[in-house]
Amino acid sequence: MTALEDSSAPHLPPEEHSRVTAERLRETVAELASQLRPFPPFLGMSTLQAIELELPPGSGFKPPPELGCVVVLPNGEISELSLKAIPGANGPTDVDQVEEFRELDLPPEQYIAYATVAVQLLHEEIKQRGQTGPI
Repeated sequence: MTALEDSSAPHLPPEEHSRVTAERLRETVAELASQLRPFPPFLGMSTLQAIELELPPGSGFKPPPELGCVVVLPNGEISELSLKAIPGANGPTDVDQVEEFRELDLPPEQYIAYATVAVQLLHEEIKQRGQTGPI
C-alpha cells in the first residue's frame, strides 16, 4: 500500500475534487495578485492593469471560439477583457478606448487551467520584483 492509498483523507468524487481544487487556486491567485502593487499594465497601457492568460498548447483545453482575451485582474479575478475603440471628442483621428470586463463562469476544470497559468505568471512577476510570498 502506498502513502497515497493509506491516506486518511476522504476520497472525493472527481467533480468535487475539481471544484475544491478550483476554489483553492482562486484563493492562491487572489493572494499572489494582492502582492503586486502596482499591478502590471496590460500591453504597456498605463490606464489598464491586467495580465493576459493564454492556455499553452497541450493544456488539454481549447477556449470556446467566442471567448475573447482572458486576463487576471489586480483583485485576482479571472475575467474576459473586451477593448473597444470609440471616437474621441477631437475628431476622427482622436480615439478613446473603453475597457469592459466580463466575469467568467468557467467549469472547474477550465478554471484550473487558467488559474494555473495565472499562478505561474504572477509568481514570475513577483520574482522579478524581488518580492517573496506564498506559492
